Amino acid sequence: MRKIGILITLLFMVIHITIIAQDYPASSKKSGKKSDKRHNFQEQEEQEEKDSVRRWDFGLNFGAYFANKYSANFYNGSEYNVNKLTSVMSNESWNKNRYDEIKRALGMGTSDEVFIYGYPLNMHYSVAFTGGLFLRFNFDRKNGIFIQANYTQLNAGDIVVLEVIPSITGLPDLRYQPIIGKEGRVMFDLGYQRSFPLRSKIYFFVQAAGTMCYTQVLKSVFVVEGTEYSIINNLDNTTGQTYYTNQNAFGFGGFIGVGAGIPLTEMFGIEPGFFMQYYPVNLSGYPEYKPSFGVYLRILLSFSKSSDQ
Repeated sequence: MRKIGILITLLFMVIHITIIAQDYPASSKKSGKKSDKRHNFQEQEEQEEKDSVRRWDFGLNFGAYFANKYSANFYNGSEYNVNKLTSVMSNESWNKNRYDEIKRALGMGTSDEVFIYGYPLNMHYSVAFTGGLFLRFNFDRKNGIFIQANYTQLNAGDIVVLEVIPSITGLPDLRYQPIIGKEGRVMFDLGYQRSFPLRSKIYFFVQAAGTMCYTQVLKSVFVVEGTEYSIINNLDNTTGQTYYTNQNAFGFGGFIGVGAGIPLTEMFGIEPGFFMQYYPVNLSGYPEYKPSFGVYLRILLSFSKSSDQ
């Protein structure tokens, strides 16, 4: 949360400095003369006519995604998950070759034994890059509807504690090995935007939308001395044969966002912003709604429609 706060603070400092720089020349002019009033009235009429023009905006989103760590526990290998670490660490006949390979990697003898001593306590996602497409139709300068699609790959990780028990001499000792999960998320947002133009060309905006998230499990592995062992539940315990399995889920929720638009030309601009999405990932065993956050910089192209006036 501290990283999010720093990013938001820096974002709005840049916006604030830009607003001051653009507003200063306008605010320093003296008014009061009739010619100035007439000129201001004409400018107001021109601005109102410009505001009434409908416009399409197309954008490219680039940013950072801070996923809620709740669903990261899907990858911790514990017994209440569909993908269990015991499928790799079992000493049963159907897993004997893999179990012996793990023991050799740990430097153990053939008669030594190894057990799971502790599961991860702080499974969480790393901050991830997100990118996507954005499309908005503006009814006027203040109101519009938008749709966007963004993609991110999330990596979760923590440590599993193993207990190694020698068969003849020596005391039991603990070994620490990583467990890793990787997933892809495609997020669609469809909603409404309200903008608040300033005297300069800059505007602030707020957004509210419905969200759909599609999650695909890409990897769930236990890493022993650099070698990855998949713990995805795709093994037939009776035959020892693996079969294809596809672990994915859909979640539906909401989206709110705030940001600022900084036009650089009539057709080109940027929109830095911050958002929160509230939805369930819905991977097996993880149905709860949780908030995730993101910051972005949108590169925007605008295309105006002809006014009816």
